[in-house]
Amino acid sequence: MRSTENDVTDRGAAGSGAAPAEPVESIDTSIYRMPFFATLQVRDLDVSLRWYTEGLGMHLLATMGRRDDGTTALVHLRRWRYQDLLLIPAAGLVEHGSGLTLSLAARLGELDELAERATRTGLGEVEGPAPTGWGTNDLRATDPDGNTVVFTAPLTSRPQAADLSGFTMDVSAGASPDR
Repeated sequence: MRSTENDVTDRGAAGSGAAPAEPVESIDTSIYRMPFFATLQVRDLDVSLRWYTEGLGMHLLATMGRRDDGTTALVHLRRWRYQDLLLIPAAGLVEHGSGLTLSLAARLGELDELAERATRTGLGEVEGPAPTGWGTNDLRATDPDGNTVVFTAPLTSRPQAADLSGFTMDVSAGASPDR
């Protein structure tokens, strides 16, 4: 696998208990085949674009197409490499909080700033950051249409399987709890 400047830098020793490395923060504006992306239907592209760019620090990569009324058909946002999000105008009413949650990798040191930025927009809701029971600190950001993006960052010390309450793993399938 080819490593790029946007990949995780130091992976640490498996099972060492060391904290996983944090991703390098940089915007990759190259056009590549996206192995995964999410598409969210929104009521107002301009409001949602402001929430995701000003509030959550995503980069406007492209706008595409025109609808019959002349408005933009698709907005392509990117945070880091492989963290692509497409926004499209909803064809009808958007059901607020449909239950969809997207999780994006983040750096532990940026969560407080992201929470403050998002709160300042006054457009959506922010919860956290707060530690989880599985060794991360999470910031939940819910846009004006009820779509939730969780920015998740590893805590400074990586918990071992024995430290996680109720943790079970199927080791017969080759899984290792301390990788």
